Amino acid sequence: MKLKSIYLSSLMLLLTLLSYAETKDKEPAYDRGITNRTFIPKGQWMVGASFNYSQHFNDDYQFLVLNEWDGSGYNLRISPFFGYFVKDDLAIGGRVTYARKGLSIDNLQLDLGDDINLSIEGMSDVSHMVYTTFFMRNYISLGKGNRFGLFNEVSLSYGYGQSKSLNMENGPHDIVGVHSTLHELNIGISPGMVAFINNNLALEVKMDVIGFNFKNTEQVENQVNTGSRTTSSANFDLDIFSLNIGLTLFI
Repeated sequence: MKLKSIYLSSLMLLLTLLSYAETKDKEPAYDRGITNRTFIPKGQWMVGASFNYSQHFNDDYQFLVLNEWDGSGYNLRISPFFGYFVKDDLAIGGRVTYARKGLSIDNLQLDLGDDINLSIEGMSDVSHMVYTTFFMRNYISLGKGNRFGLFNEVSLSYGYGQSKSLNMENGPHDIVGVHSTLHELNIGISPGMVAFINNNLALEVKMDVIGFNFKNTEQVENQVNTGSRTTSSANFDLDIFSLNIGLTLFI
Protein backbone atom coordinates (compact mmCIF):
# COMPACT_ATOMS: atom_id res chain seq x y z
CA MET A 1 0.00 0.00 0.00
CA LYS A 2 2.82 2.35 0.81
CA LEU A 3 4.42 1.72 -2.62
CA LYS A 4 1.08 2.39 -4.33
CA SER A 5 0.66 5.62 -2.39
CA ILE A 6 4.14 6.77 -3.45
CA TYR A 7 3.31 6.06 -7.11
CA LEU A 8 0.06 8.05 -6.86
CA SER A 9 1.81 10.98 -5.18
CA SER A 10 4.54 11.02 -7.86
CA LEU A 11 1.93 10.91 -10.64
CA MET A 12 -0.02 13.82 -9.11
CA LEU A 13 3.20 15.88 -8.77
CA LEU A 14 4.14 15.19 -12.41
CA LEU A 15 0.68 16.20 -13.65
CA THR A 16 0.85 19.40 -11.60
CA LEU A 17 4.26 20.36 -13.07
CA LEU A 18 3.08 19.66 -16.62
CA SER A 19 -0.04 21.76 -16.07
CA TYR A 20 2.07 24.66 -14.70
CA ALA A 21 4.50 24.48 -17.64
CA GLU A 22 1.63 24.49 -20.18
CA THR A 23 0.02 27.51 -18.47
CA LYS A 24 3.35 29.35 -18.42
CA ASP A 25 3.90 28.72 -22.15
CA LYS A 26 0.52 30.29 -22.91
CA GLU A 27 1.34 33.51 -21.02
CA PRO A 28 2.00 36.44 -23.40
CA ALA A 29 5.56 37.82 -23.61
CA TYR A 30 6.20 41.00 -21.67
CA ASP A 31 6.37 44.00 -23.99
CA ARG A 32 9.07 46.48 -22.88
CA GLY A 33 8.02 49.04 -25.46
CA ILE A 34 11.37 48.94 -27.28
CA THR A 35 10.91 49.48 -31.01
CA ASN A 36 13.67 48.64 -33.47
CA ARG A 37 13.87 51.47 -35.98
CA THR A 38 15.97 51.51 -39.14
CA PHE A 39 18.35 54.45 -38.93
CA ILE A 40 20.27 53.92 -42.19
CA PRO A 41 18.89 51.36 -44.67
CA LYS A 42 20.74 48.63 -46.49
CA GLY A 43 22.37 49.57 -49.81
CA GLN A 44 23.55 53.08 -48.93
CA TRP A 45 27.11 54.32 -49.35
CA MET A 46 28.86 56.73 -47.03
CA VAL A 47 31.96 58.81 -47.70
CA GLY A 48 33.56 61.33 -45.41
CA ALA A 49 36.60 62.52 -43.52
CA SER A 50 37.60 63.29 -39.95
CA PHE A 51 40.12 65.86 -38.78
CA ASN A 52 42.13 66.34 -35.60
CA TYR A 53 44.64 69.10 -34.90
CA SER A 54 46.30 70.50 -31.77
CA GLN A 55 49.19 72.88 -31.20
CA HIS A 56 51.02 74.32 -28.22
CA PHE A 57 53.63 77.02 -27.58
CA ASN A 58 55.61 77.19 -24.35
CA ASP A 59 57.41 80.31 -23.06
CA ASP A 60 59.12 79.81 -19.70
CA TYR A 61 56.36 77.33 -18.81
CA GLN A 62 56.39 75.54 -15.45
CA PHE A 63 54.48 72.41 -14.46
CA LEU A 64 55.36 70.05 -11.59
CA VAL A 65 59.01 69.02 -12.23
CA LEU A 66 59.20 70.98 -15.52
CA ASN A 67 60.78 74.42 -15.30
CA GLU A 68 61.64 77.11 -17.86
CA TRP A 69 60.16 75.15 -20.75
CA ASP A 70 60.61 76.96 -24.06
CA GLY A 71 59.42 75.27 -27.23
CA SER A 72 56.45 74.25 -29.34
CA GLY A 73 54.67 71.23 -30.73
CA TYR A 74 51.74 70.08 -32.87
CA ASN A 75 49.65 67.02 -33.78
CA LEU A 76 47.82 66.60 -37.09
CA ARG A 77 45.55 63.75 -38.21
CA ILE A 78 43.50 63.61 -41.44
CA SER A 79 41.38 60.56 -42.17
CA PRO A 80 39.14 60.12 -45.28
CA PHE A 81 36.94 57.01 -45.28
CA PHE A 82 34.17 55.19 -47.15
CA GLY A 83 31.66 52.47 -46.29
CA TYR A 84 28.74 50.42 -47.59
CA PHE A 85 25.69 49.24 -45.62
CA VAL A 86 25.48 45.49 -46.13
CA LYS A 87 22.28 45.42 -44.03
CA ASP A 88 20.15 47.90 -42.14
CA ASP A 89 22.31 49.95 -39.74
CA LEU A 90 25.42 47.82 -40.39
CA ALA A 91 28.27 49.13 -42.56
CA ILE A 92 31.72 47.88 -43.52
CA GLY A 93 34.38 50.11 -45.05
CA GLY A 94 37.93 51.36 -45.22
CA ARG A 95 39.93 54.36 -44.12
CA VAL A 96 43.29 55.94 -44.93
CA THR A 97 44.84 58.09 -42.19
CA TYR A 98 47.78 60.46 -42.32
CA ALA A 99 49.20 61.46 -38.93
CA ARG A 100 52.04 63.89 -38.30
CA LYS A 101 53.44 65.33 -35.09
CA GLY A 102 56.37 67.51 -34.12
CA LEU A 103 58.04 68.64 -30.91
CA SER A 104 60.74 71.26 -30.44
CA ILE A 105 62.43 71.95 -27.09
CA ASP A 106 64.64 75.02 -27.01
CA ASN A 107 65.17 74.82 -23.25
CA LEU A 108 63.80 72.60 -20.48
CA GLN A 109 64.88 72.21 -16.87
CA LEU A 110 63.86 69.09 -14.92
CA ASP A 111 63.84 69.58 -11.15
CA LEU A 112 63.70 66.11 -9.56
CA GLY A 113 64.50 67.26 -6.01
CA ASP A 114 67.49 66.56 -3.75
CA ASP A 115 69.69 68.75 -5.95
CA ILE A 116 68.99 66.58 -9.00
CA ASN A 117 68.55 68.85 -12.02
CA LEU A 118 68.59 67.93 -15.68
CA SER A 119 68.75 70.27 -18.65
CA ILE A 120 67.58 69.69 -22.23
CA GLU A 121 68.48 72.15 -24.99
CA GLY A 122 68.17 72.11 -28.74
CA MET A 123 66.07 68.95 -29.14
CA SER A 124 63.54 68.32 -31.92
CA ASP A 125 61.47 65.37 -33.10
CA VAL A 126 59.29 65.00 -36.22
CA SER A 127 57.35 61.89 -37.23
CA HIS A 128 54.66 60.91 -39.72
CA MET A 129 52.56 57.76 -40.14
CA VAL A 130 50.19 56.40 -42.79
CA TYR A 131 47.51 53.93 -41.65
CA THR A 132 45.21 51.71 -43.71
CA THR A 133 42.13 50.54 -41.79
CA PHE A 134 39.25 48.11 -42.22
CA PHE A 135 36.24 48.90 -40.04
CA MET A 136 32.70 47.76 -39.23
CA ARG A 137 30.03 50.09 -37.82
CA ASN A 138 26.67 49.45 -36.21
CA TYR A 139 24.15 52.33 -35.87
CA ILE A 140 21.11 52.85 -33.64
CA SER A 141 18.60 55.69 -33.72
CA LEU A 142 18.06 58.10 -30.84
CA GLY A 143 14.38 58.74 -30.20
CA LYS A 144 11.59 58.45 -32.74
CA GLY A 145 13.27 60.59 -35.38
CA ASN A 146 16.18 59.71 -37.67
CA ARG A 147 18.21 62.88 -37.15
CA PHE A 148 20.39 61.76 -34.23
CA GLY A 149 22.02 58.39 -33.74
CA LEU A 150 24.78 56.49 -32.02
CA PHE A 151 27.30 54.12 -33.57
CA ASN A 152 30.04 51.78 -32.48
CA GLU A 153 33.05 51.12 -34.68
CA VAL A 154 35.38 48.11 -34.54
CA SER A 155 38.55 48.54 -36.58
CA LEU A 156 41.76 46.79 -37.60
CA SER A 157 44.60 48.95 -38.95
CA TYR A 158 48.22 48.75 -40.08
CA GLY A 159 50.53 51.75 -40.02
CA TYR A 160 53.91 52.54 -41.51
CA GLY A 161 55.95 55.65 -40.82
CA GLN A 162 59.26 57.34 -40.14
CA SER A 163 60.61 59.75 -37.55
CA LYS A 164 63.70 61.92 -37.14
CA SER A 165 65.16 63.19 -33.86
CA LEU A 166 67.96 65.72 -33.41
CA ASN A 167 69.72 66.51 -30.15
CA MET A 168 72.54 69.01 -29.55
CA GLU A 169 74.51 67.37 -26.75
CA ASN A 170 77.47 69.75 -26.28
CA GLY A 171 76.58 72.52 -28.68
CA PRO A 172 75.67 73.13 -32.34
CA HIS A 173 78.73 71.19 -33.54
CA ASP A 174 77.84 68.07 -31.57
CA ILE A 175 74.51 66.89 -32.98
CA VAL A 176 73.13 63.40 -32.57
CA GLY A 177 70.57 62.38 -35.19
CA VAL A 178 68.34 59.31 -34.95
CA HIS A 179 66.26 58.06 -37.86
CA SER A 180 63.50 55.53 -37.10
CA THR A 181 61.25 53.29 -39.18
CA LEU A 182 57.97 52.29 -37.55
CA HIS A 183 55.47 49.47 -38.10
CA GLU A 184 52.25 49.47 -36.11
CA LEU A 185 49.20 47.18 -35.79
CA ASN A 186 46.06 48.37 -33.99
CA ILE A 187 42.70 46.87 -33.01
CA GLY A 188 40.27 49.44 -31.67
CA ILE A 189 36.71 50.07 -30.49
CA SER A 190 35.41 53.61 -30.97
CA PRO A 191 31.90 54.77 -30.03
CA GLY A 192 30.49 57.92 -31.57
CA MET A 193 27.47 60.09 -32.30
CA VAL A 194 26.07 61.27 -35.63
CA ALA A 195 23.72 64.21 -36.32
CA PHE A 196 22.15 64.69 -39.76
CA ILE A 197 22.26 68.27 -41.05
CA ASN A 198 19.98 67.30 -43.95
CA ASN A 199 18.90 64.05 -45.59
CA ASN A 200 22.40 63.22 -46.88
CA LEU A 201 24.98 65.20 -44.88
CA ALA A 202 25.83 64.40 -41.26
CA LEU A 203 28.24 65.62 -38.62
CA GLU A 204 29.91 62.89 -36.57
CA VAL A 205 32.03 62.78 -33.42
CA LYS A 206 34.08 59.68 -32.56
CA MET A 207 36.34 58.85 -29.61
CA ASP A 208 38.88 56.03 -29.31
CA VAL A 209 38.07 54.16 -26.08
CA ILE A 210 39.46 50.61 -26.21
CA GLY A 211 42.61 49.69 -28.10
CA PHE A 212 45.17 46.93 -28.59
CA ASN A 213 48.49 48.04 -30.05
CA PHE A 214 51.61 46.30 -31.37
CA LYS A 215 54.53 48.48 -32.48
CA ASN A 216 58.01 47.79 -33.85
CA THR A 217 60.71 50.49 -34.21
CA GLU A 218 64.03 50.18 -36.06
CA GLN A 219 66.57 52.96 -35.36
CA VAL A 220 69.78 54.21 -36.93
CA GLU A 221 71.91 56.74 -35.01
CA ASN A 222 74.17 59.02 -37.07
CA GLN A 223 74.00 56.45 -39.87
CA VAL A 224 76.23 54.13 -37.80
CA ASN A 225 74.66 52.60 -34.69
CA THR A 226 71.45 50.57 -34.98
CA GLY A 227 68.82 49.45 -32.50
CA SER A 228 65.26 48.16 -32.30
CA ARG A 229 62.32 48.12 -29.93
CA THR A 230 59.05 46.17 -29.87
CA THR A 231 56.13 47.14 -27.64
CA SER A 232 52.56 45.93 -27.13
CA SER A 233 49.79 47.46 -25.04
CA ALA A 234 46.09 47.38 -24.24
CA ASN A 235 44.16 50.36 -22.96
CA PHE A 236 40.73 51.54 -21.89
CA ASP A 237 40.42 55.29 -21.43
CA LEU A 238 38.38 58.38 -22.22
CA ASP A 239 40.86 60.84 -23.71
CA ILE A 240 39.59 64.17 -25.06
CA PHE A 241 42.67 64.31 -27.32
CA SER A 242 41.46 61.19 -29.16
CA LEU A 243 38.27 63.01 -30.19
CA ASN A 244 37.74 63.07 -33.97
CA ILE A 245 35.23 65.36 -35.67
CA GLY A 246 34.19 64.85 -39.28
CA LEU A 247 31.56 65.15 -41.99
CA THR A 248 29.90 62.17 -43.67
CA LEU A 249 27.92 62.08 -46.93
CA PHE A 250 25.32 59.30 -47.29
CA ILE A 251 24.35 58.44 -50.88
